[in-house]
Amino acid sequence: QEVCEARGCTWCATDVPNAPWCFFPEDSPYGYSVGGSSEETTKGWRVTLNKRQALSLFGNDISPVTLEVEFQTKDRLRFRLYDPNRQRFEVPLKIDSPGVTADEANYDVE
Repeated sequence: QEVCEARGCTWCATDVPNAPWCFFPEDSPYGYSVGGSSEETTKGWRVTLNKRQALSLFGNDISPVTLEVEFQTKDRLRFRLYDPNRQRFEVPLKIDSPGVTADEANYDVE
Protein backbone atom coordinates (compact mmCIF):
# COMPACT_ATOMS: atom_id res chain seq x y z
CA GLN A 1 0.00 0.00 0.00
CA GLU A 2 2.83 2.42 0.85
CA VAL A 3 4.58 1.87 -2.50
CA CYS A 4 1.27 2.33 -4.34
CA GLU A 5 0.40 5.59 -2.63
CA ALA A 6 3.99 6.89 -2.93
CA ARG A 7 3.60 6.61 -6.74
CA GLY A 8 0.50 8.84 -6.53
CA CYS A 9 -1.86 5.94 -7.13
CA THR A 10 -5.06 5.01 -5.32
CA TRP A 11 -5.14 1.97 -3.02
CA CYS A 12 -8.46 0.18 -2.65
CA ALA A 13 -8.50 -3.34 -1.22
CA THR A 14 -11.34 -5.44 -2.63
CA ASP A 15 -12.78 -8.95 -2.45
CA VAL A 16 -13.44 -8.97 -6.21
CA PRO A 17 -11.27 -11.71 -7.77
CA ASN A 18 -8.43 -10.41 -10.00
CA ALA A 19 -9.39 -6.75 -9.46
CA PRO A 20 -6.40 -4.43 -8.98
CA TRP A 21 -5.90 -2.94 -5.54
CA CYS A 22 -3.58 -0.22 -6.83
CA PHE A 23 -4.57 1.98 -9.77
CA PHE A 24 -4.19 5.45 -11.20
CA PRO A 25 -6.77 7.95 -9.93
CA GLU A 26 -9.17 9.52 -12.41
CA ASP A 27 -7.29 12.85 -12.37
CA SER A 28 -3.89 11.20 -12.95
CA PRO A 29 -1.51 12.97 -15.36
CA TYR A 30 -0.91 9.58 -17.04
CA GLY A 31 -3.06 7.92 -19.64
CA TYR A 32 -5.75 9.30 -21.91
CA SER A 33 -8.98 11.25 -21.60
CA VAL A 34 -12.00 11.44 -23.87
CA GLY A 35 -11.64 14.20 -26.45
CA GLY A 36 -15.13 15.40 -27.31
CA SER A 37 -18.26 13.30 -27.37
CA SER A 38 -18.71 9.74 -28.53
CA GLU A 39 -19.93 9.24 -32.07
CA GLU A 40 -22.56 6.61 -32.73
CA THR A 41 -21.72 4.23 -35.58
CA THR A 42 -23.83 1.61 -37.33
CA LYS A 43 -22.39 -1.09 -35.04
CA GLY A 44 -21.58 0.81 -31.84
CA TRP A 45 -19.53 3.86 -30.88
CA ARG A 46 -16.36 5.71 -31.84
CA VAL A 47 -14.46 7.86 -29.34
CA THR A 48 -11.29 9.94 -29.67
CA LEU A 49 -8.83 9.70 -26.78
CA ASN A 50 -6.13 12.31 -26.17
CA LYS A 51 -3.00 11.85 -24.10
CA ARG A 52 -3.40 13.73 -20.82
CA GLN A 53 0.09 15.21 -20.44
CA ALA A 54 3.61 14.82 -21.72
CA LEU A 55 4.38 12.29 -18.96
CA SER A 56 4.93 8.79 -20.30
CA LEU A 57 5.25 5.44 -18.60
CA PHE A 58 6.31 3.43 -21.63
CA GLY A 59 7.42 5.92 -24.31
CA ASN A 60 6.37 6.33 -27.96
CA ASP A 61 2.84 7.30 -26.98
CA ILE A 62 0.30 8.01 -29.71
CA SER A 63 -2.13 10.89 -29.49
CA PRO A 64 -4.87 11.03 -30.50
CA VAL A 65 -6.04 7.41 -30.41
CA THR A 66 -9.40 6.23 -31.71
CA LEU A 67 -11.45 3.69 -29.76
CA GLU A 68 -14.15 1.83 -31.68
CA VAL A 69 -16.66 -0.27 -29.78
CA GLU A 70 -18.72 -2.79 -31.75
CA PHE A 71 -21.67 -4.73 -30.37
CA GLN A 72 -21.19 -7.98 -32.31
CA THR A 73 -23.57 -10.39 -30.60
CA LYS A 74 -25.56 -10.46 -27.39
CA ASP A 75 -22.53 -11.99 -25.66
CA ARG A 76 -19.60 -10.56 -27.63
CA LEU A 77 -18.16 -7.04 -27.69
CA ARG A 78 -15.25 -5.99 -29.90
CA PHE A 79 -13.12 -2.97 -29.17
CA ARG A 80 -10.36 -1.63 -31.36
CA LEU A 81 -7.75 1.02 -30.51
CA TYR A 82 -5.84 2.57 -33.41
CA ASP A 83 -3.84 5.57 -34.56
CA PRO A 84 -6.17 7.59 -36.82
CA ASN A 85 -3.20 9.35 -38.45
CA ARG A 86 -1.04 6.38 -39.40
CA GLN A 87 -2.15 3.15 -41.06
CA ARG A 88 -0.70 -0.11 -39.76
CA PHE A 89 -1.01 -3.76 -40.61
CA GLU A 90 -4.07 -5.48 -39.21
CA VAL A 91 -4.70 -9.19 -39.34
CA PRO A 92 -7.30 -9.74 -42.11
CA LEU A 93 -9.67 -11.68 -39.86
CA LYS A 94 -13.33 -11.68 -40.82
CA ILE A 95 -15.73 -12.36 -37.97
CA ASP A 96 -19.38 -12.71 -38.87
CA SER A 97 -21.60 -10.82 -36.51
CA PRO A 98 -25.30 -10.08 -36.81
CA GLY A 99 -24.76 -6.76 -35.00
CA VAL A 100 -26.93 -6.03 -32.01
CA THR A 101 -27.82 -2.83 -30.22
CA ALA A 102 -26.66 -1.94 -26.74
CA ASP A 103 -30.18 -2.66 -25.46
CA GLU A 104 -30.06 -6.23 -26.81
CA ALA A 105 -26.65 -7.08 -25.33
CA ASN A 106 -26.18 -9.16 -22.18
CA TYR A 107 -23.50 -6.68 -21.00
CA ASP A 108 -23.24 -2.96 -20.29
CA VAL A 109 -20.69 -0.49 -21.66
CA GLU A 110 -19.99 2.87 -20.07
